[in-house]
Amino acid sequence: AMVMSRLVLPLMVAGAHAIARAGMGAARAGAAVAVHRGTLALRNTQMDAAPVVTRSVAALRTFATPPRSAVILQQKADDAVEEKEEEDRLGAGGRGGHQVRNAPELSEEEKAVQAKVMAHQQDAARLSKAEDSRSLVAYSTGYGVLSTMSKSLPGFPSGSVVGFAIDDKGLPIFCFSGMSGHAQDLLASPDAAPAALTVTANDFKGAAEGRVTLVGTVRRVPSDEADPLREIYRAKHPNAFWVDFGDFSWFKMDELKAVRFVGGFARAGDMTPEEYMQAEVDPIQAFAKPVMEHMNADHSDATTLMVQHYIGLPEVEDAKVAALDRLGMTVQVTRKGQSFKLRLPFPRPAESRKDVKTLIVEMTQASAKATRAQ
Repeated sequence: AMVMSRLVLPLMVAGAHAIARAGMGAARAGAAVAVHRGTLALRNTQMDAAPVVTRSVAALRTFATPPRSAVILQQKADDAVEEKEEEDRLGAGGRGGHQVRNAPELSEEEKAVQAKVMAHQQDAARLSKAEDSRSLVAYSTGYGVLSTMSKSLPGFPSGSVVGFAIDDKGLPIFCFSGMSGHAQDLLASPDAAPAALTVTANDFKGAAEGRVTLVGTVRRVPSDEADPLREIYRAKHPNAFWVDFGDFSWFKMDELKAVRFVGGFARAGDMTPEEYMQAEVDPIQAFAKPVMEHMNADHSDATTLMVQHYIGLPEVEDAKVAALDRLGMTVQVTRKGQSFKLRLPFPRPAESRKDVKTLIVEMTQASAKATRAQ
């Protein structure tokens, strides 16, 4: 009892004095020191004193720790401050970006410019995430990463780069050799196997580019139902003569469980399977590449003027069209040593290639006229 009293009482007294002197913050420090001293002293005592000391130390820690609700509230407040700081400057997509450490302080004038641009970007017309996803998958290279549950390594996932095509609902169709690991993984489930297909944008170069993941169940299609699938697949992969080899079988994602879309920095989210399957593929993207190449090679100065006039961003050093759809353009802008994407919407939706040309000419002329008037 004497040994226990020498250990327990100093711990409790030390903690109580610490709380009285410096409040909750100092109490944590006092408790930590007291626990440390008690632990050292405990090594020189009888083992039967350990349970009592442990209970006393635990009680002191509880007393010195703020309520969980207070910790949660403080964390939310910290998160809100951090989020506000991250949205305080022009970043990915013109919507504010991730905070950059040691970034130079912005002048009041620059803050006003960036606030104006971000307000414009919030309301800028753009495809819905579902339309973006359907279009990305439709205009992709026709190759993606198929993730399956490994048959050879039970409990572990397996990933393979595979070819695919899509049906009228945007669901993928595959043709696999029976010798392939992914085919064996799928066939290990008698009815339908869980799988995920990740598809990247046609011009994918890194994290700033779009990608879509389709999660669902994949089943083997009987040979007497394969003709429509073969026609769809050969339209996407005209040189895939091997689909008629005897050891190849047809597979299809017949039930879509989830869709994950990442359109680049500051543009990501989920959608329901129904939203994805009911969305329309953007028709303008079918011929967007040559239009963008022409604009970037011969009319980059016009794109720069449009960014400055319609978005209200001055001092643009360079502007390249990175994406084009019926509602407008996504432009890669370089300004003051930084590069980021901004949305440049059309005054009205485009319905054809001729519409796109007409709209760009109108916007170029309006931008040049505004520049001359300054």
